[in-house]
Amino acid sequence: MKFLVFQHVPHEHPGYIADFAEKNDIRLDIVRLWKPYKIPSLSSYNALIIMGGPMGVYEESNVFPSKDDEINVIRQNVGKIPILGFCLGSQLLAYTLGAKVYPNIIEGKHKKEISYYTLNLTKKGQEDILFKNFPEKFKVLEWHGDVFDIPKGATLLASSSLCKNQAFSYKNAYGLLFHFEFTPEMVERQIEIDKEWIHKDFNMNEKNLIQEAKDLSKLMKKQSELLLTNFLTIIETEF
Repeated sequence: MKFLVFQHVPHEHPGYIADFAEKNDIRLDIVRLWKPYKIPSLSSYNALIIMGGPMGVYEESNVFPSKDDEINVIRQNVGKIPILGFCLGSQLLAYTLGAKVYPNIIEGKHKKEISYYTLNLTKKGQEDILFKNFPEKFKVLEWHGDVFDIPKGATLLASSSLCKNQAFSYKNAYGLLFHFEFTPEMVERQIEIDKEWIHKDFNMNEKNLIQEAKDLSKLMKKQSELLLTNFLTIIETEF
């Protein structure tokens, strides 16, 4: 089995996904989109994984040069092979399916989610194979300032107190606004790189978040393995 992975920046790599892939004999072919790249045909792949990144899907091509290529690939393959998008990946999926993606403005203020938050599965989310054996409420890492509307024909699967649209499904494609793949080391690196963005209109204790990432690492890895195991079930149903 092999997955094609779209990676937007060096520090937002597959993380726990890579650990799971190695353990389950899954080959990951990573397209590093910040370098000169060539996207292969997806005809020989079992799934497409789209990672996160600092770009916004509403930004111009000079800021997000791979956007149009990614949208074309998603458009050509959605409904044909399973797709799993994290954070920016979920926004790209929503955008390709015709939904709006925009900064999360609440009462005139830009509201970010940066830390570990509790999600609530909707009734449909509790019934979906991707979240099989998940509790109704569970913690995830959030790292975003943009949100999306649910595309026409898609199903809302999860919400949080600050952001109603946290996860959706469309046929065999899934958009997750949050992260399951981040290791504690990735969290620490993300803090270093995003320091200026984090502290613009947002208060956060960096040391506390790094410690929380370490404290929750076993749970996060367990949840990522469960989600990916469920995703394999979806893939095996398709093929």
